[in-house]
Amino acid sequence: MKKLFLLMILFIVLMLRFSLSVRVTEIFQKEVYRMNLSLEDGRIKVLKINNKYPLKNIYGKLGYKENGKYEGYFLVKSIKEYENIYFVELEDIKSTKIEDSFLEKYLQTLFNRAEENYSYGIRNINRAILLGDNTRIKKDLKDKIRYIGLSHIFAMSGLHIGLVIVIFYFIFKKTVKNKRLIEILLLISITLYYFSVKESPSFTRAYIMAVVYLLGKLFYEKIDLRKTLFVSAIISILINPIAIFSVSFQLSYGAMIAITYIFPYVRKINYKKFKILDYILFTSTIQIFLIPITVYYFSTVQVLSLISNLIFLPLASFYITINYIALFLENFYLSFLLKPIIEILYKILIYLIDLFSELLYLSVEYENKKLIYIYIVVFVIIIICKNMKKSLPLED
Repeated sequence: MKKLFLLMILFIVLMLRFSLSVRVTEIFQKEVYRMNLSLEDGRIKVLKINNKYPLKNIYGKLGYKENGKYEGYFLVKSIKEYENIYFVELEDIKSTKIEDSFLEKYLQTLFNRAEENYSYGIRNINRAILLGDNTRIKKDLKDKIRYIGLSHIFAMSGLHIGLVIVIFYFIFKKTVKNKRLIEILLLISITLYYFSVKESPSFTRAYIMAVVYLLGKLFYEKIDLRKTLFVSAIISILINPIAIFSVSFQLSYGAMIAITYIFPYVRKINYKKFKILDYILFTSTIQIFLIPITVYYFSTVQVLSLISNLIFLPLASFYITINYIALFLENFYLSFLLKPIIEILYKILIYLIDLFSELLYLSVEYENKKLIYIYIVVFVIIIICKNMKKSLPLED
């Protein structure tokens, strides 16, 4: 029955993929299309074409307009491909700007007020980690972050949702006694935050996963992380059917598969329950499991990114948490209390990024894409062995 259900889900996903997506080869020069796009400093990303999702990332440029999201009719003046990414030049025929919501405007006001006296560098980094807007981070810093293997830290992701939940859980735990009420308040809090920041596929998936998990905790005592992972993946695909073909989707759920299926076995090595070893094994499991995806798409293996993540992840998590608290305090005009700590942490963070970016062989080129098939086979063997173990009768 389960197999039939999975086949039905797969069939639905494939049907949605073909009915709700558009190939770039179906887009022609000198033609007018109805599009949804986001615009930042003259650069655009096409989100929808004729109410369908493009199967490839499409970027480009448009005549001067205010930053934001637009929908309407655009003329495709030219379209070019470069390394599997498409670039278009558009002409606005008739479009309207999609106005920010009240929550987006309110969070932006808080951010501007809290960041008023910070340096340009701090504001740009904080804009990325708090609002999901990384367009203002300088290219050389972005390249360093990518080389070290820290892109997931400076883009809205599961890490950020997790930290938001931890902060609000700590606040509610101290002020609310009812356990179910705490879970309801957490749901409300992360939902308000989600609708306040810039839309991001990875952040949307993290939000869906968190909502499914919290709803599970609300209605059931025990939560099965594997079911949570499966349900959230299906919901993500139903919202955006072509998401399953995106790199960020595969990295996000690849990491979660490593955590839920692989890490419990790896963790047994740490039979003495050392917390630091647990942390090392946890990070290592994710990094190693994601190697075939990074090789397949980027032809690189981040050899020593494990070490950089072991150092940067706690520091970056603390930096992000302090900034979240400062943003919350700005509701009462008190964010200035944390300004000295934020400035010191920023200097340490940038110093370490500069230091690690000078190291050789943090990332090396590797073009054998067959590695991904080996990983798939190993993963299938693990699942089969686990199911066989469950099905074996117990001996008397």
